[in-house]
Amino acid sequence: MIRNLKSIIFIFTLLFTLLLTACGTTSQIINEPAENVPLTQAPDNENQHKKHDKDTITLLFAGDIMAHSVNYYITTYEKIWRDVRDVISEQDLAFANIEAPVDTTKPASSYPSFNMTRKYVQAAVDAGFDVFSLCNNHTNDQYKNGILETIKTTQAITEYTKQQFGNDIYFSGTKQNPSAELSALTYNYFTANGWKILFLPITELLNRPDASEYINFIKPTDESRKAFAKYAKELRQKNPCDLFIISVHTSEPEYTRNITERQNQFYMDLLEAGADFVWANHAHIIKDRKLVIDTKTGRDKLIMYANGNTISGQRTKPELTAKNPNGERDNTGDGLFYIVTMHREKDGSMKIKKCEPYFITTYINTANEYVIKPLNQSFVDYLYDVPRTNWAKYIERRIKINKEATKDYIEWQ
Repeated sequence: MIRNLKSIIFIFTLLFTLLLTACGTTSQIINEPAENVPLTQAPDNENQHKKHDKDTITLLFAGDIMAHSVNYYITTYEKIWRDVRDVISEQDLAFANIEAPVDTTKPASSYPSFNMTRKYVQAAVDAGFDVFSLCNNHTNDQYKNGILETIKTTQAITEYTKQQFGNDIYFSGTKQNPSAELSALTYNYFTANGWKILFLPITELLNRPDASEYINFIKPTDESRKAFAKYAKELRQKNPCDLFIISVHTSEPEYTRNITERQNQFYMDLLEAGADFVWANHAHIIKDRKLVIDTKTGRDKLIMYANGNTISGQRTKPELTAKNPNGERDNTGDGLFYIVTMHREKDGSMKIKKCEPYFITTYINTANEYVIKPLNQSFVDYLYDVPRTNWAKYIERRIKINKEATKDYIEWQ
């Protein structure tokens, strides 16, 4: 009976894989084996905020957490994160973007109208993520009710995680009440490891106009961007903090590493307005990072132009035998954990002591399950040992591509 069930699941997985296009599959989820696993496992990050002095904080910035049809076909969602959860949970704060509504009144669905399950999101929380943006181009895929149900679900996740494990989890980017005013934007203001953190997520892009007043939506016009920068400056003044982090789901083409001067200038304007970190996403592939050293204020600042997909089902057919597997779909299978160590100096200045790019990849194992693996030589060695030689050579090439395609830059001011 178990063998037959596994065969059925495998057949369904292949069918949905064939249907996956652009951002995913248009089909509804038919079978969700991982949904049967109860929410009883304690996360590994219960004591994550205890490892160093209060003048140092480490932050991890991931990319887009997505859920295509193929991502649900796994024995337990914990398995997705198993090989990277230690990296996530050992940081003081870990940030990610939930690229879908989480409406538990409707079944899970994939592209073009996404909807995640609560347990799928809970697995990311259990892996060690603390802070989530909920606003992006898919936020209103399930319309107004989907937004309101997402708020209910994420509140339930927050309460459950606090009660069961004592961890504080933060979601923002959606609104309980409709308003197009900047003053209605939702944000998080909290303390972690003795640092006061202000986190504000926005999106400049929506796939449909419905219920945009329930989302932290900023039109990508020069006028709207200027008004938002002014608002951000005032928000920081009203909420004194050690670090102000702005998440931007940006209006730009997908699947390209190109950074336009207009986009760069917008992010620089946000730093000028008071942001310490600008964490951008939407491209579904990894882009450059820029460290901005302000010699006048003594504050080091950072722009992350895109950290790619943290987990998705977009790379269903990796070009395993290609000499240069650098196509659009292959690029969507890799992501970046950007780990930043910040130190608060005695003179009040804020210095970035270390920036560590930790590359990850979505691996399709022999059970056709999509799991996250470190994109490093240890994983390559494992693949040769298994053996999955084509995968080993593919990952070697992907390591080289990512190292050459994205860079860390320093700009002095």
